[in-house]
Amino acid sequence: MRWLNGVLRMWRGVMFGMDGTGFLGLVGLSVGAVVIGYASVFLGGVSAEKPVMLAVMPLMLLTAFLFIYSREAFLIVVLLVRAGANPIFEQARMAAVGGLGGLLNALVILLAALIISRDPKRIPKAAWWVWGPLLALQALGLLHSSDTIAAIRLYLGYVSVVALFLVSFYLVMDENDLNKMLKIITWSSVPVALVTLAYIAMGRTAGGGDALENSGLRYGGPFPHANILAFYLVLSLGVIFYRWKSRQTGQTPFSLMVVVGYMLLLAGLLYTTKTRSAWISVMFIFVVYGLVKERRYLVYLVLIGAAAGAALPELRERVMGLTEGNEVVQYAKLNSFAWRKLLWTDALTWMAPSRYLVGYGAESFFNLSPTFFSMAGPAKWGAHSAVVQTFFELGATGLAAYLWVYVSTARLIRRLFSVKPLLALIGMCLLVANFMVSSSDNMFAYLIYNWYFWFCMGCLCALAVRLVPDGVGEFRYRRTWGIRPSSQARARAEAAAETDRHANGTAWQPTVPMGLTPTRSLPKGGRGPAGRPQVQAR
Repeated sequence: MRWLNGVLRMWRGVMFGMDGTGFLGLVGLSVGAVVIGYASVFLGGVSAEKPVMLAVMPLMLLTAFLFIYSREAFLIVVLLVRAGANPIFEQARMAAVGGLGGLLNALVILLAALIISRDPKRIPKAAWWVWGPLLALQALGLLHSSDTIAAIRLYLGYVSVVALFLVSFYLVMDENDLNKMLKIITWSSVPVALVTLAYIAMGRTAGGGDALENSGLRYGGPFPHANILAFYLVLSLGVIFYRWKSRQTGQTPFSLMVVVGYMLLLAGLLYTTKTRSAWISVMFIFVVYGLVKERRYLVYLVLIGAAAGAALPELRERVMGLTEGNEVVQYAKLNSFAWRKLLWTDALTWMAPSRYLVGYGAESFFNLSPTFFSMAGPAKWGAHSAVVQTFFELGATGLAAYLWVYVSTARLIRRLFSVKPLLALIGMCLLVANFMVSSSDNMFAYLIYNWYFWFCMGCLCALAVRLVPDGVGEFRYRRTWGIRPSSQARARAEAAAETDRHANGTAWQPTVPMGLTPTRSLPKGGRGPAGRPQVQAR
């Protein structure tokens, strides 16, 4: 047996030598050292043409060590700096390997896989069903794609978006966690605003000529297209506005001045993007808020709109441009929307009926556009509509799955109306605004914006699941008769709801929104659990 003990001691020395470092850990460090060595030589060779590549290796090492040190810290740092640091990622892009952006996408997917594998049950089935059907159909679309490499890259990018959506269910366990995540989204807009201001000062514009009209000077800040900055600013304005109105910030005169001033700055940057759909989205959010919460905001919008229209000629030209160029005639210049309608009409008319169910495969719209688009010329064009693109590439089944993403997300956010009506209202407005702009833009290509938007939606859905689990507090709300219910009716409704919550052991829920009366879905007979009658406000 001595020889066996000797073998065991030798094995333990190999496995746990060097002060407890495991054998597999040593192998990993050795492989990592070799990879870093080869990467250093490669990056040193290309840094002459791209000096920014000198920063790639330190950033890669910092990212790797941060990922090993703390998964949560890695995710928070990524969300804080990814948007503002996008110029570095763009400069470091390489056609063969994808650069830092591809590495970061892979780490985000790996992060989600590691976290989810710890306790898969922490993610409710409803969260999986939000994106599951669309991802499955997109994977099937890869099988008959006309450009497999580009389709796989786009698919992996969207897998990283879904990964952030799912990880939010681990990060948000209560309202305090949600507020922390919203604060991270808010602070991530600071470097974006600074970079945009610097680019405006340098006169550095972004891409925006997606049609045949002259869109003028459009600024995209750290992003390659002005629309990406515009949609990101819409999300930031919505989040900051909620944090202000929910009294998380702006409660002192100085902080109020900072919050309002920063929102005005972001609104000014939004104007420089010249993105009309983003302007409509912001107006939609504030109009809905004004109609539901504070009517004075409707007056503010009218006054600000009139002043902006009088003081900014480019704003008038950008809006009035939609009234010209609506007819497709020879040598006529189309406006942006008319150009889009022609593109969509040509695509849908060209489709064979046999393809209506399954489509032509991932990335087929872009590659086939010279075939069916009458104004394509030698160029290839994106669909400029996520709805049209999904139907063309994945058919009616894919379109149904895409619409299901929004419907299922809205169903989860709807739960918050019973406990957090302001959060639910702004969250629902952001979701509807996102769907509206995705119907007229290449939303699938805007990866960074999708990261932040769907992470935000995931945080809202996670809070909704925590505060209002399935079968608990599922109320239907209806307004009492009249435009404004009386104070007595509101008091009776709140008292009845409070009595019902205590009787059901759900006293942790706050009172229902003012002016709303709860009615619980009951079985036939009008009696609730334990024979309690239905609670209504009279």
